[in-house]
Amino acid sequence: MTLTVRRPAGPWTILHGAEKLHVRGSLPGAYGFDLAAHGLRVARARGVGFRELLPLAMPTSWMVNNRAPSPTFRKWLTERSDAWVALCELLDDGALAWPDASPDQRAQVAALAHALSDRAHGACALSKVLALLCPHAVPLMDDAAIAFALGAVAMPATADAPVAGPAHFVPMLDWFAREVRANEAALIALARGYDFAPLDAAQTLDRLLWVESWGWSHLGPLDTPAPRFWWLAEGEREGIALLEGPHPPFSTGARVDLATVTDLAWRERARETLTAHEHPDD
Repeated sequence: MTLTVRRPAGPWTILHGAEKLHVRGSLPGAYGFDLAAHGLRVARARGVGFRELLPLAMPTSWMVNNRAPSPTFRKWLTERSDAWVALCELLDDGALAWPDASPDQRAQVAALAHALSDRAHGACALSKVLALLCPHAVPLMDDAAIAFALGAVAMPATADAPVAGPAHFVPMLDWFAREVRANEAALIALARGYDFAPLDAAQTLDRLLWVESWGWSHLGPLDTPAPRFWWLAEGEREGIALLEGPHPPFSTGARVDLATVTDLAWRERARETLTAHEHPDD
């Protein structure tokens, strides 16, 4: 089943979704984060309120490299807890319902995102807490994800100093909700085949978004004999594809235009992998 998202540069097909989920879920921080998100969801279903779960969610967000430090968490818990609870309640209906939110609800979410942000900790820091408390609504909003989905910030070299501010929060919710709706059946099918932790459709797209935006370039050195991901392009075809070794000595973070590859055997393997999704029943 094809999974395609829309970006400013045009449609983007997500290849090897099951493999990408597995590789990401094998990372220790991602594995713990996913189980924690499920545990918090179970607690919510049993009646535990957002206010009681906030102190658990904030330090847990470090498992996906939230750059907000403990003094920021203390400020949020002592001075801004009402705003956090209000924001969670506004987002509790999930990504599938978000496109139907009223103008007033959208304005309240935008205002709360601004109120909770500061110069150093904007959309990224907020999202990494909210993706635990409202995992069915909020994706991780690293700069890489925002660059991939919206083209609103530059693709970063590292995750150490995110620049996206609260103004990017609602547009990212809009993009995410639209793509969850458009790909719901494919996302549910992928989630059913994922063994590490329970995921819903929204969480599945969020995990794939991390791999597509930049996680792929951190998952396997060039000298590994194991399969690794490559950003491949040929004509109008483009995607992050999984290839078996041996791997050629190209830059790990670069887009590889197959027309420029002189290793004919590797180019043919790459071409077959890139085009396999066009004939899924072959």
